[in-house]
Amino acid sequence: MPRKRTSVVATLLRVGLLGKEDWDVALHQLLEIACDLIGVERASYWSLRADPSSLVCELGYVATEKLLERGHVVRERDHPEYFAEIHRVQVLDIADTRADPRSRSLGEYLTIHAIRSMLDVPVFSRGELIGVLCHERLREGPWSSRECELALTMSHILSSLIEAQARTWAEENERRATFLARASTAVAQALDLDEAYAAAVQRAIPTLGELATLIRLEGEQARCVATAHVRPERRRQVEEMCAQYCHGITSSGIGFRALRERQSLLVPCVDADTLRRLGLPRRHIDAYLQLGVRSTMSVLLFARDVVTGVMTFASDNRHYDRDDLRFAEAYAQQLGVVLENTHLLAQTREALRTRDDFLVLAGHELRTPIAALKFAVDLLRRRLPAPVLPGVQRSVETIARQATRMSRLIDLVILAPLQEGRAPPPPTLERVDLTELVRDVLHDCADLPAQRGCTVRFTAAGPVVVRGDRTGLEVVVTNLLNNAVKFGAGRPVEVSVGDDDGLATVIVRDHGIGIPPERLPHIFRRFERAVPRSFGGLGLGLSIAASIVTGLGGEIRVDSRAGEGSTFTVALPTPPPPSSSA
Repeated sequence: MPRKRTSVVATLLRVGLLGKEDWDVALHQLLEIACDLIGVERASYWSLRADPSSLVCELGYVATEKLLERGHVVRERDHPEYFAEIHRVQVLDIADTRADPRSRSLGEYLTIHAIRSMLDVPVFSRGELIGVLCHERLREGPWSSRECELALTMSHILSSLIEAQARTWAEENERRATFLARASTAVAQALDLDEAYAAAVQRAIPTLGELATLIRLEGEQARCVATAHVRPERRRQVEEMCAQYCHGITSSGIGFRALRERQSLLVPCVDADTLRRLGLPRRHIDAYLQLGVRSTMSVLLFARDVVTGVMTFASDNRHYDRDDLRFAEAYAQQLGVVLENTHLLAQTREALRTRDDFLVLAGHELRTPIAALKFAVDLLRRRLPAPVLPGVQRSVETIARQATRMSRLIDLVILAPLQEGRAPPPPTLERVDLTELVRDVLHDCADLPAQRGCTVRFTAAGPVVVRGDRTGLEVVVTNLLNNAVKFGAGRPVEVSVGDDDGLATVIVRDHGIGIPPERLPHIFRRFERAVPRSFGGLGLGLSIAASIVTGLGGEIRVDSRAGEGSTFTVALPTPPPPSSSA
């Protein structure tokens, strides 16, 4: 067999043995083979980008210097003739780059690299142009048909490599997406912040490394909040190392350096000299070496573009590369938001506990003056001289009733939700005449409509008895009356009590600004408001009223139109009539 033929066969066998697992290595090998097979000084692969339309050098190989290049960009707007040819021909062979009009616009690139002839082959994947495989010589001269065929063959092999890599990337991306989703779920399900931190580092191993640590940044203070190692006996070493060297953002170590520089850091190969250059003290270096660390990387945690911490990963059996760093950054990015949400939730829970402690104290302290007030009213009742003027008697009874009401409100509104998981106290059920109750509320609140310049009209067919909580029902009627007067635009407010087919009803109607239709489904929710903030209030009155009515087995509803007022109806079941004895 001729020597040249033997060389071609040997080269093609090398092509067949190309590794397809590592894209960068495979592309490098293919370009080397192309230079050898076709006999050119330079070979490169350029990928086609859409926005803007351009070719970007993914990798170039210079055979004479065994040098790798990448990153040069050729834009279509600057080289329209060349791009037109690449989209049109199967092989673009240019014998003299200085004379051929198709390469004239590439003059700067060709001059820099002293290129005199080009053999460029479009690369397709699934029928779509994805790039160009370029072969370049430093001398002029035509390309033989054999060289064109070999270049075309290399482009087909490159196309196969790209498709195989695309499948590998797709599978790897799917595996990584599943990993990230499961890790995020595990951290989000943590019951407290410490458990969330522990889940974040534990889920990272061994996928991201054999060792993982998490440092939390709080202002200018930084502290290690979680560590993990695939071998439990080594975890104690990691914890001791963190305890000894994690004293603040100025501490030594790659993680703290990443925090100070606000960027990810990668140390592909860890040895004593490298760690010494990174500024680690001798004992810290010894700890790294005792753990057998071969490679390490640190990535930042963010929440709303603010750095909240850093995660450091280390491996004792592999060397990290840029792809590992990108994956670690994706992990940190996803978990950073989850951890920050958990942190905010923990702060909210602490604030609620503080609120509850305050309410317990306030409720306890309020009982003393209310008890003294009730005692004073009882004493006043006994010592009033006879005959008692009707107005004075009525005032004393109003004070006594309001003191009792305030005592019940402490239990109903303040003490019920104090401790998480504690059920609210059951309502005090008794037979209540709604007609009498509404009349008392209207009397006690008589000053309110007068201040707003409106009148209240009350109608009732007679006594309407329900079984309910008197204090709670007083709160319901008071809140509905306050709403009607506030939003009634000074027009009359109508209140009525009735009995309709076994249901006791309280209806409060105003003729004021009304409620927009899109707000009607939401007005019984907490903190919901259907009116401008200029009217004041927290948006709690209707929510409290609805909660009380529902708790008594009743229903509250509203009918309203903007500009025409609102009608609130409370419907409560009436007790069955007492059974007559035989």
